[in-house]
Amino acid sequence: MKSIISMANKKKIFAMPIIAVLVLSVTVFSYSEAETIDELAGTGQDEETQKKIEELEEKAEKYREIIEVKQKQQESLSNQISIMNANIYQVETEISANKQKIEALNTDISRKQTEIRDKEETILSQKKLIADLLKVFYENQHQNILAVFLSSGKFDPFLSQKDQLAQTGDKIREILENVRSLKEKLEEEKKSLEGDRAKLTELHLDLQDKNQNLENNKTQKQILLTQTQGEEERYKKLLEKVEEQKLELLNIDELYLASGLSVDDFKKPPSSLNASLSWFYSQKDSSWANTTIGNSKSKLKDWGCAVAAVAMVFTKHKDAITPKTLAKEPIFSWDLIKWPSESLPSGKVEIDSHGFYHGNISWSAVEDAIEDGNPVIVYIKRTKGGGHYVVIHNKDKKSGDYVVHDPYFGPNLYLSTSRALVGSMGSSSSTVIDQMIIYE
Repeated sequence: MKSIISMANKKKIFAMPIIAVLVLSVTVFSYSEAETIDELAGTGQDEETQKKIEELEEKAEKYREIIEVKQKQQESLSNQISIMNANIYQVETEISANKQKIEALNTDISRKQTEIRDKEETILSQKKLIADLLKVFYENQHQNILAVFLSSGKFDPFLSQKDQLAQTGDKIREILENVRSLKEKLEEEKKSLEGDRAKLTELHLDLQDKNQNLENNKTQKQILLTQTQGEEERYKKLLEKVEEQKLELLNIDELYLASGLSVDDFKKPPSSLNASLSWFYSQKDSSWANTTIGNSKSKLKDWGCAVAAVAMVFTKHKDAITPKTLAKEPIFSWDLIKWPSESLPSGKVEIDSHGFYHGNISWSAVEDAIEDGNPVIVYIKRTKGGGHYVVIHNKDKKSGDYVVHDPYFGPNLYLSTSRALVGSMGSSSSTVIDQMIIYE
């Protein structure tokens, strides 16, 4: 009788690994099932949010189409106001879409953070259970099988218990593989979370830009209404002002593409004279090349050298602003060329006493400024009409040539290169430097 009871106890001991495996298997299955349910619930919310975003983006696209149609129509005050209204509605719609995207991303980030915590907790608990299970498995394999064999003197119970242990070992390996798979998913979730956080930062920055753009559009509309007082003749005078300023510049993008010229044909300054690219802006940058300046139809890539030059100088002075943002500031509402009295947006530097009138060039003042770390905007004037603005930041003392950031031709070029290229635009012309603008 005692022997029978002993054998029953041994069977209970051998049953322990099987029970532990079942418990652990249920844990893994329950977690996977819960995760699937959560994903299905989240999918419904995601689809609803995505639908709202798509509707807002379609609405914004319709406003863009209206703007394009209106811009092709004859210039008139009423048409310009319609364009401004459409611009305002478009930006407001884009802001709403951005807010929806931010809300959706925040929800997604929160869900992923919860999933990551759950996975980490599940992995820790499974590791502990596996450790306990392996301990029991080891003890049974090395001690109890021998005890059963010696007490019974038969091979049948031994083989039966050995099969159970083999099955338990297979299950342990299977669960270990599940844990490894779970860890891989965890790493994927973490990478995805970092990507979402980066997108969220971009969306917040874009939202700030759009909010500023909206305020500028509203301000420009009010300025237009104030300046014209609803009169068509006054509006025509504003248009004439823009056309007059075009005479000082060049439709440089069109002329350069037709010229067949290349910056690569000219000698470059030594790298020791190069300035940082962190404050260089190209008026051809795809982020703003087709942005119109103020309320005009003039694009930055064609007529934006002055705007880009000002943006570079302000950014160099730690008052960062892009040409795109600057072009939509109220000060450029009806101007392609404008010299703010102080930097935007924070007013960290002011225009110096030399002012900005044509004929104010002083090379000693230029050299003093660049030695103090203040880049100087200069105007390359074609004797046959038109011109181009660049930013001087250094001087090659060996050659006597200055080094510039050119908003159209590129960064860290000799001033002589920019002058040669500008002089070759359209009909060949000589050039002079007849204007400087210094902020300090």
